[in-house]
Amino acid sequence: MNRIVFASLILVMSIVDSFGQSMKITANGFVDFEDTSKKYIVLEFPNIPKDRLFLETIKFINANYPRPEENTNVMENEQIVINGHDWIKVGLGFFSGGIDIDAQYYYKYDLQFRDGKIRFEPLFDCLKFESGTTISLVGKKSFGGGTSGLFNEKGKIISDKEVILVDQQINNFIHSLMKKITSMTNESW
Repeated sequence: MNRIVFASLILVMSIVDSFGQSMKITANGFVDFEDTSKKYIVLEFPNIPKDRLFLETIKFINANYPRPEENTNVMENEQIVINGHDWIKVGLGFFSGGIDIDAQYYYKYDLQFRDGKIRFEPLFDCLKFESGTTISLVGKKSFGGGTSGLFNEKGKIISDKEVILVDQQINNFIHSLMKKITSMTNESW
């Protein structure tokens, strides 16, 4: 268990170093990795007007979501809200045969635009497994059974593998969006 927590800390630290902005999931939802009092981060893109940031984000969403019109609500040049889900593989560990099972990570991402800035505020909805099990943000761990939450009522992690996967998903989204927008100056065909 300590190895998993240590490995996840190293992973998150490398993400922070590589692009400067990251978030983590807590019992209170997503928070800024650097300032846990904030439930959002502000991505800085100096000298890029908000209409261009908006357009590049729309292009990013169109390239990464199969039916973006079904997943997004758009307020032109102001806000994009993504209600989506991603498939993730959850490793069951040694005692369960070391197999991976599929789960859907459900979320809501709120992106708001200003000149040179995108305010990104994610919300965790749940994880749903093919077996019908749903894991919410806060729940309980039953003796001999599964868990119903990532965290218990006291805020302690009870599903560390899933917490690591959710952290990776959110930070991969942030990193990919930042990479797309910062690379737009190199758009030679």
